[in-house]
Amino acid sequence: MSQYPDILTLTQAAAYLQVSERTILRALKEGRMPGRQVGSQWRFDREQLRGWVRGEIEDPPRAETQLDLIEKERARLGVDLPEMLIDLQQAARERMKQQAEDAADETRES
Repeated sequence: MSQYPDILTLTQAAAYLQVSERTILRALKEGRMPGRQVGSQWRFDREQLRGWVRGEIEDPPRAETQLDLIEKERARLGVDLPEMLIDLQQAARERMKQQAEDAADETRES
C-alpha cells in the first residue's frame, strides 16, 4: 500500500514526484501535467501522475486561452489586430501572469 492517498494535494504531488511545488505549478501553467483545480487549490490523481511520469499518459490538451480565441478570430476575419484587440490581448497576458504569481504566492504561504 502506498504512503500517498489516491488524491494528492500540491504538496503531496511534489513530494511524490520528488520535485518542487514551483516545478509542478509551472508544468500546470504550461498545460503539460494532469491535475485539476478545485477552487484555489490543486488536486492530482496519484495513478495519473504515475502514468504521466512513465509516459503512459499524454500531456493533457491545453485549454484555449483568451489569446488563442482572439488569434482564431483575427485569422478567420483575415485582418490585422485592431487597437482594441491588442489592448485586450495585453490585458489577458497581464491577468494570466498575475494569476500564476498569485498561485505561487498562495502556495508559499501554505
